[in-house]
Amino acid sequence: MRRFRFRLEPFLRIRTYREKTSELELARAVGTCIALQGHLQDVKKEIQENTACSVGGILLDLSDLQARSAYRTWLEKDLRSTKEQLDRAERERKKKQEQYLSASRDRKILEKLKEKKGEEYYDAQWKEEFKRMDEVTDRFVLQAKVEEGRE
Repeated sequence: MRRFRFRLEPFLRIRTYREKTSELELARAVGTCIALQGHLQDVKKEIQENTACSVGGILLDLSDLQARSAYRTWLEKDLRSTKEQLDRAERERKKKQEQYLSASRDRKILEKLKEKKGEEYYDAQWKEEFKRMDEVTDRFVLQAKVEEGRE
């Protein structure tokens, strides 16, 4: 029995490659989002820690308070910019996720077609094989009848 050969195999390999590259791009986008979320949590924690007017029960003088105020302003600015970056990264992640799902769907369609065509091919091969076996059996039966008639 001959082996099944899928004519669209090159397209399947291309779609598999596209799916893999889309998956890697999605992973990078997810990694960026996770890193930005971690940075956002760190900045929020730093802002909470920086709100105290005293350290260990000792009140801070005016220059320390001004420095802390400037630092807090800088942290709040960093928090806003990180939120904006996270929003952009989330939009990019969603876009990459849609691309990945589309590439995955395209590959799966060809995979299902390959499986279906393979099953059809092997079913046809088995039917042909049984047909040949029936023909051989019929020949033997006919030959046996002819030999019986001679005796």
